[in-house]
Parts: sequence; structure tokens; C-alpha cells
Amino acid sequence: MIFSSIAAVMQLELSFLLVACASAKPLTRHSDRELAEGWRSDLPWIDLTAKLSPSASLLDTSPADFIAECLSEFDRPLYDLDGTPNRTNHALIDQPSGLCVDHVFCAFEDCFPDPNPSNLTLSKSLEDLYLLSDTTLYSDLPSPYKNWIDDPSNPSYNLPSKVLFPAVASDVVAAVEFAKEHGLELSVKNSGHHYAGASTKKNTLHINMNRYTRYADMDIGISDCYPSSNNSDSFNVNLSDQPCRLALARNKSAFIRVGGGENWDKSIRAVKRANEANEGGYKYHIVSGAAGTAFVHEQSPFLIIFHASLPVGWTFQGGLPGTAGGRLYGFGVDQVLMIEMVLPNGNHVKFGPTEWETAEGYDVPKTLKVSGVCRSNPYEIDEDNWEWEACPDDESQNFDDLWFAVRGGGGGTWGVVTSIYLQLHEYRPLELFSLTSYICATDEPPEVLSAFGVTLLTFLIKFFHDPNSINITEADSNACSGPPADYIFCYGRDSATTMFEAWKQYLKSASQSLIDVGIPESSLEKMHLCNATIFYAPDMFDALSLPPGSRYQGKLQDNPMPNYYTDTIGQGNVILPKKWMLENLDAVMGFELLFQQYGASFLMDGGLYKAFGGRSSKASSDQANSLSEAHREGGFMTFRITHDSLSSLSFYSDLLPMMYNTSSGDSFPGFIGSNHVGTNTLGPLKSDWTEACPMEWTLEERADKCISTQEVVYGTKLMERLQSIKDAVDPNKMFDCNNCIGNKATSKSQEELFLDTSPAEAGLNTTISATTEPVPTSTDDISAPSDGALNSPVSAPVPTATSAAISLFLATGYFHFLFGAIFFFNLW
Repeated sequence: MIFSSIAAVMQLELSFLLVACASAKPLTRHSDRELAEGWRSDLPWIDLTAKLSPSASLLDTSPADFIAECLSEFDRPLYDLDGTPNRTNHALIDQPSGLCVDHVFCAFEDCFPDPNPSNLTLSKSLEDLYLLSDTTLYSDLPSPYKNWIDDPSNPSYNLPSKVLFPAVASDVVAAVEFAKEHGLELSVKNSGHHYAGASTKKNTLHINMNRYTRYADMDIGISDCYPSSNNSDSFNVNLSDQPCRLALARNKSAFIRVGGGENWDKSIRAVKRANEANEGGYKYHIVSGAAGTAFVHEQSPFLIIFHASLPVGWTFQGGLPGTAGGRLYGFGVDQVLMIEMVLPNGNHVKFGPTEWETAEGYDVPKTLKVSGVCRSNPYEIDEDNWEWEACPDDESQNFDDLWFAVRGGGGGTWGVVTSIYLQLHEYRPLELFSLTSYICATDEPPEVLSAFGVTLLTFLIKFFHDPNSINITEADSNACSGPPADYIFCYGRDSATTMFEAWKQYLKSASQSLIDVGIPESSLEKMHLCNATIFYAPDMFDALSLPPGSRYQGKLQDNPMPNYYTDTIGQGNVILPKKWMLENLDAVMGFELLFQQYGASFLMDGGLYKAFGGRSSKASSDQANSLSEAHREGGFMTFRITHDSLSSLSFYSDLLPMMYNTSSGDSFPGFIGSNHVGTNTLGPLKSDWTEACPMEWTLEERADKCISTQEVVYGTKLMERLQSIKDAVDPNKMFDCNNCIGNKATSKSQEELFLDTSPAEAGLNTTISATTEPVPTSTDDISAPSDGALNSPVSAPVPTATSAAISLFLATGYFHFLFGAIFFFNLW
């Protein structure tokens, strides 16, 4: 069943809008008296309101508003009795105050509501969290959590007291100018979906972009591009021709402009409507995130095209399009043609590449020069009357640096994005399937599951990153990708069939090896007979939209649905290098078996993000973006390494040196995926790169003595370059979001970044060995198939949970159930 009634969706949206308007408190501009009594009553807020457009709103807010407006959604069952989703961020983002977040705890500092956090340790904060099921109703939330949250005077609340809902760019300019004049910090939010709580901050003037101009949703966002007879090297003064000229240079024939507050639901439905209206059939494909309430321009350091994401935030942190053809078309950061934003100096600018050249080995030209223009009439409301010209000499911008930093360096720290221009691709139909053999074997003994798991993992490595070794073409491999679930999303006719048939053939070739190590033939037979059902859909929207009968039917799903804590609060999202996996299959499978003892499997529970490699590696890069090398060279990203297992499995002493170069004493490598990085994710000790950051330390001590979140994401050298650009763009730190580049809470001077102790002096094993104890790597027990694919032991220890963190990891499997429930509900 594929839901596609656009008229019904529009009618439903109108109904919800009328209900919201009828029940919500008026969102009108404050009176002079009210403004004087609110936060920072010493400031002339009337000066700001005088410059706002008629549709903008400036509100005084407090934790009491959060409690009254947001928590009732968490008293809804996660699912209705028939299994349809019930709790949703679609209901949270439109609440009057603009304070709601989809993880309750991220309304607090460090995403934890303890009012006395000074002595709080990570181990203590995780101790009881695994008992908080996502299905728990808020009214049943155990103390002390409910007591902490219900107390509006809780000092750990990290919510702004003044919220601006801008409607047009001049409103944003007015807010930035006011903040600059009066020394205020700014925070920016679209949906509140951020794993480190970067989109909210106390004592800031908060800009909530949710009601900003919607270009895509108004069906004015998509533009077709045609070769021009004008072969001049010069661009129009206002750069109006830049998006199409760059799109055509990349062999793309269309783009979509998305407003700074539009989420993926609105953007994807705009493309859907355009495809359905096209007389010649479906025409466009958009590379996007999989969750409707995440924004294209998520104003956060770590963009979120993972679950519920926005085009901006998701894009600028990198964007992992596992459900949208990322291995065909590149990461989210690779889709950008032009950016329009308001900078910390108050300038409203737009910029993009204006010089490029063909680059060998790349699908897109290399960016050589980025040009930008400033708006000379920034307080003009009507966009038809906007005037763009060269920026003033005394306010010149380094647009090359800005283009580099914003695309990969995260949102929320460089300014406020007002719109983004994304390239559209030629349409391909979607085919989906699950590697259901793994599901069919779930009732088998642990040793069977273990053997089957390493076989499946080996196949995935080969199919995605060495397809020729199993007689698969690069094109067929690149057509498929997947989120951290068991589902595979393939684009192009027969693309899913090709992958599933390759899996069946691979399993057949490995059968004798499995039998030789004691796997019963009856178990193998069950696996062979468990065929995948391939589902066909016009596009991702049809596959992942909320089903009929749900509260927001016809909108793109939430994933994850609103919960109390983030998925990654107890685990890291480690990028596994493609080269390391291919050259060390023995070690990879050995670590997989060892991790199974601790419930921290690479593969377990769909824990691999399969959006890496293919054309996302380098071919789609313009070589002028700040996405980390780990992303470009990655094979998979795994969520199944918990903070606890970093220590118990000797991750930093044994595994990390095998994957990344840690032999330098002054440059730590980035290895963590930027999308979904949690507020607790830190690197090893600064003084000893072989030792994990102790969970028993206080949060303050961890932040002081362990390598920062920014460094484990970007690596030291890239982080330093981004920091220098941040210093130039925002010297007064007007934008200072949690864990963002330039965050005052984590920025250190060069002298503080590293101690004099070198890794070798600290005991770092710089000799890379695929047989480091205690990891089992012997392949004597298994003979490889003819292609040498199955090179791993299959001794299968029984997985056991050894800590609260591991228990927490096991409790977060709801994401995979939800993903599947919506998918099968729509397509079955």
C-alpha cells in the first residue's frame, strides 16, 4: 500500500493548523511593558521590534512554557494499538514558544536534567537511563527525572528566555544587528533535533526558523537549468545565474531552493508534487535525510540527515543519505550549489563557486574560486526588490573560507542560513529489501548466529567496497546503500534484485566452510530458503511517509520518535575505514567476534550505517569542503561501540591504531561520524592516546583532560583550520552552540591542545598488527570460498551485557523497529 494522496495531506495540514491556531496562545509582538519585564529588561527591545516584519514574533519564554507545551506529547503512547506511530516531533516543532526538542533531556545542559551536575560522572548519568524505555509515558517517568523536569526553577534548564520567529531575511538581520550592538549571544533552531543539544541555549536571543519563508513548500523552489548561449566567464552581478551554471557543470539539470526553516518533509513533498505534475513522468531525485522533521539547514554543529533531519543542519554536518542514494550521488555536503545566510557582522550574503576546473578521478569539477554578494537593502521585506552587489570593502568576506567551513563544519556557528540551493538528480525508481536471512536465523543457537553474522558482514564489505571480487559491477554496488538498520535502499530498475541475488550466491559459496566448522545443514537450509521480499516504490517518500490512520498521515516519518535521551548518549559512532577493512578482513572479523561478547557488535541489530564509499568517497567532492577525511575514506559507520567498551575492549590501544594514524604527537585523527555525535563523545586522554576517557570522572574533568568532540570528529589539523575561520567570521563568539566549532566550553589554545608527552612515550603501540591479542584472528578453522571472502573464525561466545552503558545500547533498538514498521506498513 503506497500512500500518495496529496490533496488529503493538504487538507489534514489545514485541519492541524486550524486546531493549533485555536488552542495556542497568540503569537503577537509584545507590548513595551511586557518587553521591559522580560529577560534583559535593561535593553531597548522596542528598537528590535520596530524593525521586524508584520509576520515576525518576538516572545518572552521560560521553562514553564516548555513544561506546559512540550511534555504532553511524551504522555502519548509511542504507538497506537494497531502499531501506527503516535508520538511525533511533527507536533512539537509547531508549539507556540518554539522551545520543544525531540529529546526531553536535551532541554538541559549536557542533555541531562540533574540540577546539581558539578559532581556528576558519565557512569552515574548512564546508570539508570537504560531503565527509561522510550515507551514510558511521561506521567509514569520515575523520580528523580520527573521531579527535575517538572521544576521550572531547575538551574540545568538550557532554554532561551527570548525567542524570535523570523518570517523574512530582514527579521534575521535585525536580530543579528541588535545582538551585535548589545553584546548578546544568539542561538538558532529549526526542529530541535540535535544529539548534543546544540540548538538551544540559556541567556541567548534565540532565532527559531520554523516559520521562515518556505520556498520549496510553496512550489517556487524547483528550477530547471538549460545550456545558455551566454558563454561569458562573467556571472550576473547578483549571481542569479550561478546555481544553474554550476549545476550544468556537474551534469545536473535542476536545483531546488529550500528555506532556512524548511524540513525534509516539506522539501521532499515539494519534489514529489513536481514529479507527479510532470507530464513525462517522474523527473527529479533529491538526496536527503530520512526523517521528516529534520531541517535542510539544521543550525547545529552536527547536522542531522540521519533520522529526523533538516536539509541545512543535515547538509552542513555532512549528511549521510543512506536511504536516498548517497553512494550514487555523494554526501549531503556535496549537493550544495549556493548558500544564502546572515553572517555575525549582520551582512545578508549569498555565495557559491564561480570558477572551477575538471578534476581527474572526480565526477564534479574542482572549485577554484567562490564569489559572494551582499544585500544593499537588508531591511527590504519584498524579495522581488532585493538588491545584491559587491560587499563593502571594509566588510569584505573571505567567501572561499566560508564555503569551505560551512559545508562540513556544521550549522549554528557561522551565522543563520536563510536558504540553500541543492542540486537535483535524474530520477530513478526505488527498490527496497531486507537481508531477512538474518531475521530467519534469530532462533538459532549463538554459535550459528555468530558464524552467520561474520559471513554477512564479509559480504557487505565486499559488495559495497570490493564488488569486482564477487562479480558485481561498481555501478550495481553504488546503486545500493542503507541506514543503520537491516534495510537496503537501491535506486534503479532491478538494483535490489542484483544485490540480493549476489548475497544468495555468496552464502552458497560460503556454505561448505560453515558446515566444516560445525554449523548444522538444517540451519543453512533455513537461511537459504529465507528469501527477501523486494518492495517497489516511486520514491523514498512513498516508502517512509506516515501511514493512513496516524496523526500526521502523509508526512515523512519521524525517526527516531520523541524520546527522553538521544540514541548516542551511551555509544560512539565510529567510522570504519574502507581500506582497513579490505586489507584486514581477519582482524575485522576477529574484533566482531570479540565485540559480540560485550554486545558491541559492528553488525548487531543493524548497527552499520551503509552510506559510505562509492561516489560519496571522493568522486562527488568539489575538493573545497570541510567534511573529514574519515568520511571520505570510510567504509561503514557503526553505532555499536559503547563508551564503556572503548575501555574494556582496549579500543584506543589496539583497534584505533590499526584503523588510523595515531603515531603523530601533535595531530589526532578524526574518526567519529559528525552526524549523530552525542554530547558525551570524547576522545582518549590528551596525555595518553591509548587510554579511554574515564567514565568515572566528572563531566568537567572529562572535558578538561580528554580530546574534545571537535577533534575526534574533524581531527586536529582540520579543526584548527575551522577554528581560524570561525575566529575571523565571528570574532566575538556571538554564535556559541554546544560542541560546535568555536564553542567556548571546549575551545583550547594551541598550547592546551596537547601535552608534551608523545604517543610513543605514553605507551602507544605504533606497530600495527592484525593479530594483536586478545583479538582472535586465526583463519585455520575456516577454508575460504574461491574468492577468498570468508576469512574469519566462527567460535561464538554468548553475548553478555556487562554494564549500564551496554544495557542502554541494547535498549535503543527501537529505531530499527520503527524504521521497519513504517516501511512495511506503507509498502506491504
